[in-house]
Amino acid sequence: MKYPFKVIQKDNELKAIPQNTKEVSTIMKFCNKKKINIIPLGGETNRVEGTKGQSKSLNMFIDFKEMNKIEEIDRENMIVTAQAGTKLKKIQNESSKKGLIFPVNIAPSEKCTIGGNVSTNVGGLQTLKYGNIEDHINGLEVVLSDGTILDFQSKLKKDNFGPKLWKIFCGSEGIFGTITKANLKLLPKKKYKTTYLVKIDNLAKSNKLLKNLRNDHYDDLISFEIIFPIPSYYLFNKKSNYHLIIEFSSNHKINFLNNIKKQKIFDNLEILKIERNISKSWIWSKREELVYNQSKYNFLQKFDISLPINKWGYFTKEVNKFIQNNEIFTPYFFGHLGDGNLHCNFKVEPNTKKNINLLSKFIYDLTITCDGSIAAEHGLGVLKNKLLIKYKSKNYYEFLKKFKKHLDPNLVLGKNKLFKT
Repeated sequence: MKYPFKVIQKDNELKAIPQNTKEVSTIMKFCNKKKINIIPLGGETNRVEGTKGQSKSLNMFIDFKEMNKIEEIDRENMIVTAQAGTKLKKIQNESSKKGLIFPVNIAPSEKCTIGGNVSTNVGGLQTLKYGNIEDHINGLEVVLSDGTILDFQSKLKKDNFGPKLWKIFCGSEGIFGTITKANLKLLPKKKYKTTYLVKIDNLAKSNKLLKNLRNDHYDDLISFEIIFPIPSYYLFNKKSNYHLIIEFSSNHKINFLNNIKKQKIFDNLEILKIERNISKSWIWSKREELVYNQSKYNFLQKFDISLPINKWGYFTKEVNKFIQNNEIFTPYFFGHLGDGNLHCNFKVEPNTKKNINLLSKFIYDLTITCDGSIAAEHGLGVLKNKLLIKYKSKNYYEFLKKFKKHLDPNLVLGKNKLFKT
């Protein structure tokens, strides 16, 4: 087969490396005509096999590594314009040099790309204060399956000249179109950043501490992470303790936990470490180590869920009952308590399909009972494409399929991603 663009081929996998949006359009148009499955590549953290090719299809991977430029940092309008392959870390660093911040931050920021971040609507470590990336987008440039280029870019805060259609591409994991460029909102950088590593007795006290800090320091509290006892043991060799990572960003110097410690309920709260205005944080490096330890110690069954904060106690109580009756499952829990996102992971011994199915059904059913989401920030990808039809309403599922068919009639964008096509 002849291609009107440069292609690297290996078996049934093709890779194109476009230099600009026009080349992306040419690739998409060709693949649509030939019915080749299109998979855009970002940082390939690939938690849910979102960039996995289909064995029975010819797959075209679009690698955005050459479309990695920050085209403009507009200080006056506080907008950065970046190509899809730009690393998140690069955007953070270059914005910081201008006295601004891009507040979306996830652990693999040096690997992930802004196109992938938008297509999965990442949240991350500062969602408590700043929300998901969808809250920091001002416009997008997108290419549809037939090669049509849609320019939704904007620097305007107020613009109701038609609905904001670019929002349908945020969190759609590439099944509606391919993101090539983004206008992202920036914020002024604050003077001080304070990070605490705290040891605390239990989940209930952690919840209470979160509520108190929100009440007292809502404008300054940006992260509130929780680490349950088992992962805490691997990190700190501290048995039967919970650990919290709490971060504040402010324009004033203050000991944020000083008044809290005076309350009787927090008698046993221990501040293990405080970092102020640290560029290379030891505390956050431990948070990253926490993720790597999952594989190192064989906690390989991963569930990325979101729960109302008032349901965390009930959820963990039910999980404890479950594992007491099923000792083959060992929990490894941590997450963003501030925004309700819990990474509940397990070691399963023996790691059989039957045992995994038992565990999965329990976690998903319990999450739905708690009015939660079974895909908080990692999306569904190919790995979890059976969940929508089972846990979403029939009307939702049918509407999504019709909408997908309208934008991608030949079904060439991310075959079997989100749901089976």
